[in-house]
Amino acid sequence: MKVLMMLGKVLAGAFWLVFAAALARWLDSPFEQMIYVLGACLLLLHGLQLWLFANLLAARGSLLHERLQVLLFGIFHLYPLRKVSAPAPTSVADQEVAHA
Repeated sequence: MKVLMMLGKVLAGAFWLVFAAALARWLDSPFEQMIYVLGACLLLLHGLQLWLFANLLAARGSLLHERLQVLLFGIFHLYPLRKVSAPAPTSVADQEVAHA
């Protein structure tokens, strides 16, 4: 799973390099406009992720660094940060409370 997360970060980084090339006017007109629209959509989605996972990021150390990572890589940065799930209940009473 760690390999997939790294691959996702590499591909997201490659997209932002292509976006930078579009900003520098190195691409032709139809591709340049398409990259702008995709970049705007991606920033919107990553901003939504920042809003949804604000509590998770606040618990981390460097808030600015974490937010910048989410803006660049999105879920590929957030997924490894997810909280460890609670241990399974062991007694019958705990199991009944968990299923209630």
